[in-house]
Parts: sequence; structure tokens; C-alpha cells
Amino acid sequence: MMRIDDPREFRATLSCRRERDLNPVSAPVATNNTEGRAARAGNAPKRLQWLIIAVTWTIAALAVSPVLLRWTAGRPSAFRTHVAIDLSYVAAAILCYAFFRVESTRLERSRAIALVAMIFLLASVTNQIHSFNVDQASNYAPPLANAALQEYLQEEVVHLSPAVVPHSYRFLPNALVYWLQLAGVRFDAARDIYRLLTGLLIFYALYRFARLYTDLLGGIITLLLTVAIYPISFEWYIGQLTDPLSQLSFVLAFIFLETENFACLLTTLLLGSLAKETVLALCGFYVLSCRSTAHYRVKAVVLCTASLAMFLCVRLFVLHGGMHYEQISGPGPAHVFENWRDIKWQRLILLTAGAYLPFLVLAWKRTPVSLKHLVFYLFPVLFLSSWFFSWLSEARNWMPIVFVLAVIAARYWDTPSGSSSAANTSRSRV
Repeated sequence: MMRIDDPREFRATLSCRRERDLNPVSAPVATNNTEGRAARAGNAPKRLQWLIIAVTWTIAALAVSPVLLRWTAGRPSAFRTHVAIDLSYVAAAILCYAFFRVESTRLERSRAIALVAMIFLLASVTNQIHSFNVDQASNYAPPLANAALQEYLQEEVVHLSPAVVPHSYRFLPNALVYWLQLAGVRFDAARDIYRLLTGLLIFYALYRFARLYTDLLGGIITLLLTVAIYPISFEWYIGQLTDPLSQLSFVLAFIFLETENFACLLTTLLLGSLAKETVLALCGFYVLSCRSTAHYRVKAVVLCTASLAMFLCVRLFVLHGGMHYEQISGPGPAHVFENWRDIKWQRLILLTAGAYLPFLVLAWKRTPVSLKHLVFYLFPVLFLSSWFFSWLSEARNWMPIVFVLAVIAARYWDTPSGSSSAANTSRSRV
């Protein structure tokens, strides 16, 4: 049996595995690194990539401008709200069509349509569950409605109030919603539009992340496994706007780490930190696990320096000066002991971060090294950040590791049991 040692070659064979009914490890496809990398990453030409990065930064700058310039929204209009809701479905249709155009170059037309329909369905179901159990509930600080708390938080964040740190550090999602409010759209409708479009992007990005390691069926299994956990992550929070964009930034960062796309990774981490600063912790993963990449030292210094600068500048800007421990992310030192004594967090961590952990054990020899590294890095990072700077019972904080473990579990179900040599399907960087 021929063994493929380069993971790039392995992934190039996955797309034709089911049609040819061959062991992916034995398929003599993509016989050099250049072909394997092109098949795996599907990278756009350099000029197009830099154009996309420039457009992304421009959109982000425009998005936060109402917050930085202290614009004030007027009274919402019922007519404009209804028009915005209608247009949001047009925007969702355009996004889905874009997904279809990309996937139709890789899949049969009917399968590409089915995949996009699945993504839309799963995103919509997830948002509907969130709407009923969070947005329409009063379970966080009864009798106050969660929606009222969301609207209060939105008002404080867009005015960069130090009274609601760390939420006011995470103003990019709120700024996106605020643009709709400036156009006369009610907050609840603007919030739902944001969740709809971001949810579609999350599920498509997660599918693309899974396809780096598995085939079409494995990608769909990853989405289904993620949807099974999502409702657990909705417990014990009021529905802050930060989480969808934060989760999207994590998935994109995972993709760019695996495809060694440094420019896109840097952009994702810096802009993602304006949704939630936890994504900056992936700088440490890059330092520890990407030492085999070209110009590693320069890239590591740039990544860490830029991330630290973004972290500090945002806080100093919001606080108008100095910063102490309680202003890093809100809680004070006493919070650490109170957090540990909370009896809810063990069960919630088990049902999120621990849900698919058995599949890592069962498929240990067949799991790519890069996925193992992500799991063992993310678990302590997310645990410590939740313990010292957040709440251990906030299960949504564990979704990044759920994404990774869902891919591992999907590979377990989708990879032939005889493919033991698939263990080395990702490069070992440590």
C-alpha cells in the first residue's frame, strides 16, 4: 500500500474518495506539495487576496465609525423595520448563492444546492432556538426580559461606556447592528438580521474548516454535531451580540492557521478581537505550533506585537487612560473564588467541551496532529480565561473547542476504520 506522508496530498484525495471508493491514504493523487496545497487551500491569487483583505479592513473601519464618531440613532420606524427584514432575506439569498457558486466548482450541482440548503436550515434552526430560549426569555435576571437587557447593553456599548466593561471593548458587533438602528430599524429586528447573516457565515466557514480534514459527508456531519451542542451554549447569558462574530473569527483563524495564510490570520485576529479578545490567544498557538512555517520568527513577532497593541489600545481608548485588573475584562480578584464555587459549570463543560472528547480517544491514531494541538491548547486557554475573566458556567465560551472536536468526531464516523495510517494527515509542527 502506498503511503502519503504529506497531509496536503491526503486532503487532495478526499474529494474523489467516495466516487472512486478508494482508501484516501492509497490514492496516488497530488504527487507534489504544490498541487496538494492548491487542492487543499484553494487559495485565491495573491492580488485578489490582498484586495479582499483591504476591503475587509475598509468595511470594518466603516462599521465602527458611528461608534467612534458618537453618532446618535433616531426613533425607529415600523416601515423601515419591515423593509429591512425583507431585505435581510435578500441578503441571505445572495450569501447562499455565493456559497453555491463556490461549491459548484467542487461538487455536483445538485449536491452544492443541497449543501447550501442544509447550511441555511441549520443556521435558521439555531437562531430560532436562540430567539425562543434567550431573546424572548426572562431567565437571566428575572423579572427583567433578556431583550431589555440586550437593548440596554447595546446603548452602553455603542457609547463606549466604561461602566459595562468588558462589553464596551467588544464594540464591532454592536456597531454593525447600530448601522441598522441609524437607518431607523428597531433594535430587535437589527439584532435578528445580524444573527441570520453571521450564522450563515459561521456554518459555511465551519464546513470549509471541516473539509480541510475530511470529505463532503464529514463536513455535513460536523455541522450536525455542532448544531446538537449549540442549544447548551445558550444557557446563562442574555444574548450579547459578541458571540456570533467571535465564533466566526475563531473558525476563520483555524482555517488560516491550517492553510498557513498569515495575512488573513493577522486580519482575523485583530478584527476578531473587536468582537471578543479571547481569539487573540491563538497567537500563543501560532508561536508554539507553527515553527516550521517560512519566516516564522518575523511572523510570530508581528502577530504577537500587533495583537498586544490592539488589546491595550482598545482598553485605553475606552477607559480614557489607566487600567487595573478589574478593567481587563470586568471581574475582580474575588470573582475567581466565587466562580469556582459555582455548581453549574462542571455539567455545562461536560456537555460542551467534553461532549465529543471520547472521539479524540477513539480515533487518536487517525486524528491529524494539528487538530490534537488545537484541542490541547484551547482547553486550558478557554478554561483559564473563563475562570479568571468570565464565568465558567457561560457555556458559549467553549464553542471554539466544540468546533474542533466536531471535526474529529466527524472524521471518526467518516474515515474507514482500516485507514490507520491516516493518523499523520496533518503536518506535525511541534
